[in-house]
Amino acid sequence: MSDLAAAAAAVLRANDAGAWTKPSPAQYPHQWNWDSGFISLGWAQLDWARAAIEIQSMLRARWRDGMVPHVHYDPERLKGYFPGPDWWPLAQRQVLHPGQLTSGITNPPVLVVAALEVGLAQPDAGRRRRWWSTVYPDLRDFVAFFRDRRTLAGSPLPVMVHPWESGWDNSPRWDFLKAAGLKPSRPYERLDTVHVGAGQRPTGKDYDSFLALAELLEASRYEIAEYRRRSPFCVHDVLLDAIWHRAAGAVNRIAAELGERQPFAKAELDEYAAAFEEVHWDEAAGLYLDHDLVAGTRIEVPTAAGVAALAGAFQDPGRAARSRTTYARLSGAALELATTPPGQPGFEARRYWRGPVWINVNWLAARGLDRFAPAEAAELRRATLDLVARSGLAEYFDPLTGEGLGSDAFSWTAALTLELLSASK
Repeated sequence: MSDLAAAAAAVLRANDAGAWTKPSPAQYPHQWNWDSGFISLGWAQLDWARAAIEIQSMLRARWRDGMVPHVHYDPERLKGYFPGPDWWPLAQRQVLHPGQLTSGITNPPVLVVAALEVGLAQPDAGRRRRWWSTVYPDLRDFVAFFRDRRTLAGSPLPVMVHPWESGWDNSPRWDFLKAAGLKPSRPYERLDTVHVGAGQRPTGKDYDSFLALAELLEASRYEIAEYRRRSPFCVHDVLLDAIWHRAAGAVNRIAAELGERQPFAKAELDEYAAAFEEVHWDEAAGLYLDHDLVAGTRIEVPTAAGVAALAGAFQDPGRAARSRTTYARLSGAALELATTPPGQPGFEARRYWRGPVWINVNWLAARGLDRFAPAEAAELRRATLDLVARSGLAEYFDPLTGEGLGSDAFSWTAALTLELLSASK
């Protein structure tokens, strides 16, 4: 696997923009939140200081309320990318550091989990603690943002306000949004199909919804209660909710290492875990599913998000094992982990989040399986590395043929390949 490690390292270095890493050479020219979390784990295998800078650069985009946006725009690369910061005009008034250009939504707080792991990868305890002390306030406030600014009365689980926040933009679990018939108020020209074929990207109807929701958020001035009143899309996302719990634990661990008071009490996290089980576990399906707050029902669409959510590492072990077994049965002979099982409504083998295998999903799922099925976790890591070795460092992969799809030379594929190779030693 030495050739694979060399190829992965070359991708990260080629996509290095200095203080952050482009997800791919052309399709994604800015800095993305959870991408940088995954990417930092790969840099930690090559250059610890560079991994630390990746996380610090993303935190530089934070808002005054603690939110770390899903995109940190590079002002030198705005031409040729859509949508830019002009679609989030109020966002530019929210940044803590004037002049930063950002989107108006966030991502699952993988960045916080990565900050813990990058710190632990530094063998010099003094250097580790000095770095953690610089990033800790922003990490703490990012996790607290979900609790303080994104919850509604009656539940500790955060509300997700846009499909882009999930990272799974056009997943079939969000197909209910199409019924709302949303359209943005102004014309637009997509640029995401210039470098990747339209058959592998979200549809035009998807994009109408995405941009209309951005306008609704702006009209609501990013106030969750007002947005909930106006919007057809308010969701408890199973993966975001799971990662939040793990991120809160990561912040507590860093606080303890720094001699600080832990900001998330055990009672709070226990209450959160109980709410997660109540909201997301579907006994009839044998799966962890998302919840539509507008309809007041679970979204009965099986996807790999419920398996990746096991990375939260707090779910009931029996239910976690059943969820994994159920999803494997639904997926049949497809490569692991098809993001939607073949044969399910909405499955498309080659279209973005509607079926393809993504390396970050497998990485998260393997972390979850470590807790109760370590042999399966090891097998998933091996199969993932075999897929990358066979099909290249692509953005995502056809779950039926293994063909690499989307952007070539994709940074989180390269970074997590390095991390998986390290873990397999």
